[in-house]
Amino acid sequence: MWSASLFFYQSFLLCGYLYAHYMSRIKVKAQIWLHLILMATATAVTFSQVDKCTLTMLPPPSSVLINLLTQVGPIFVILSATSILMQHWYSAIFHKSVPYHWYGWSNLGSLVALLSFPFIFEVYFDLTMQKQIWITALALLVVMVFMLSVLLSKHKPQTPIQKTSTNSTHFHNKRLLCVVLAACSSMSLISTTQMVNVNIPPMPLTWTIPLVIYLLTFIAAFWLPAPKQSLYTSAALIFAVFAGVLMYFLGGQFSAIEQLSMYCLIQLICCFVCHRTLKSIAPTSQSMTSFYLCIAVGSVIGSLLCSIIAPTIFNQLLEYPITLFLVLFIHLPSLKKATATKSLQFIYALTLTVAIGGFTLINQAYTQLDIASERNFYGFISVKDVPLNTAIERRLIDGTTIHGTEVLEGQLSNQNSYYHAQTGVAKTLNALQSNGPLSIGIIGLGAGTLSKYAMQQDKLTFYELNPAVHHMAQRYFSYLRSSRADLEVKIGDGRQLIADEVAKLFPPQDAIIIDAFSSDIIPTHLLTEEAMAIYWQRMKSNGVLLMHISNNHIDLMPILLSHSQQFDKTLLLFEHLNDNPAQLSSKWAVLTSNERIIALLSNPATTVDTERHNMITWTDERHSLLPLIML
Repeated sequence: MWSASLFFYQSFLLCGYLYAHYMSRIKVKAQIWLHLILMATATAVTFSQVDKCTLTMLPPPSSVLINLLTQVGPIFVILSATSILMQHWYSAIFHKSVPYHWYGWSNLGSLVALLSFPFIFEVYFDLTMQKQIWITALALLVVMVFMLSVLLSKHKPQTPIQKTSTNSTHFHNKRLLCVVLAACSSMSLISTTQMVNVNIPPMPLTWTIPLVIYLLTFIAAFWLPAPKQSLYTSAALIFAVFAGVLMYFLGGQFSAIEQLSMYCLIQLICCFVCHRTLKSIAPTSQSMTSFYLCIAVGSVIGSLLCSIIAPTIFNQLLEYPITLFLVLFIHLPSLKKATATKSLQFIYALTLTVAIGGFTLINQAYTQLDIASERNFYGFISVKDVPLNTAIERRLIDGTTIHGTEVLEGQLSNQNSYYHAQTGVAKTLNALQSNGPLSIGIIGLGAGTLSKYAMQQDKLTFYELNPAVHHMAQRYFSYLRSSRADLEVKIGDGRQLIADEVAKLFPPQDAIIIDAFSSDIIPTHLLTEEAMAIYWQRMKSNGVLLMHISNNHIDLMPILLSHSQQFDKTLLLFEHLNDNPAQLSSKWAVLTSNERIIALLSNPATTVDTERHNMITWTDERHSLLPLIML
């Protein structure tokens, strides 16, 4: 979803730059007042809503783009053009050179906004208040632009002497390079974001860090003097390529901080080199809008390649290493006028050859256990057959996280699964089944492992967001095919599907299991107070809510403690810790007011006292992962 949002960002930035480019061809005073009128009009239609039924009928990327278009599309185009137009007005009215450092200030404003959101606005303000603050600031901006328009209208634009400068001719010959450089930096931004979010919980904080790096390099590149090729730049770029290949295969072995640090350093080098080269070919005022237009075109191409095209043609996140190789390759021609040209070009060419060859060999070894893989809007899913001693174990892997296993040959203790007999979910289901047939809803299918605990008279309903997961579970695992229960799989968002069943007065369920935290991702909308209210409406009065909260980076207990108090439920915690590093530890939480179940589970489980722990409330309007991060 974030990648689709970045594609919207880059695409409408291009629209804004196109608008500024053609606006610059009319008289300056007309530009100023027309821009003000369009800004006021766009402000008036900001936050328009589109019918939710329309969005659900569309493919996910289209749904994201249309929602953003209707809410902030027009004002985004106008705002993205404002900085460029102001540079043009200044240059035209006062006959000055283009203040390219203003572009750095503009990006600094974006940087401040990005950093303030996860640390201030998301933590202290709900969504409604955030919108009110934003629209108020926007109205103030319109007033400020009006005041500027009045001041500028008093000045008569000076007519510069028309001549073609050497700099403009140089840029004309470098327009394609400008587009490619911008595309490479955009690809680095999006592919790095995707790599970071494979193992680290996606949230505004981690989403914005690569974008912060992207903006910082723009700011630095356009504030610093024109660059010159140096051995330091070349060494840094070579390091980035090899480090990126290493992180591609081994990133999951490092801690969250180590991963973030390495990915950000690699992206910092790639983006800075691209943006510094862009600044070196920046033209004079005569071609200023064309220069920014080339940057926008390249950014859209890079975003399109990584956000839309790559997920449809690659079964792996191959756009990340491809971007690294492309950045290195693009900078080979830039060495023609550098000192020690032949030796440096040879080093670059050798580095590129070794990196591509090494990546190909390692990737072949890394994927040789793959039986199948599939990638779509929701992520990257693979099935691997892994030899373990005398057995072969089939694993369903989302990103780098195992979401179901099955022994194909030999004998193997099932202790390396999240769902073995000693886990909280197995013990809870056994306790429930002692009272007769069950009706259970399960958000998150995985390999379908939980269906093995169902009895012949039980009714199981799986709610799975990702159709690729359902395909893998049906074709490569036997759990669904061999289940004795009346089994149904519904494709869609679990919360929405359950809410639809509540509205249609479906028979109440005995339990709901939430096991949708794929690759350490936390779908926050499944854990808000409003979501909990829907779950309890769907269940019987003595129903049981089970949640799989095994996670490397997020502690969800403060949220669950708050819910247990809010809905007057007892919270039981099952923690199964394995001493063997090859085995998986699991953590399951149970919320219920069923005294019989509480009595049966009180021995293996731990009853959590809400009065002795911190509690954090999550609602649809306000929720932040920041206080829950475990570094």
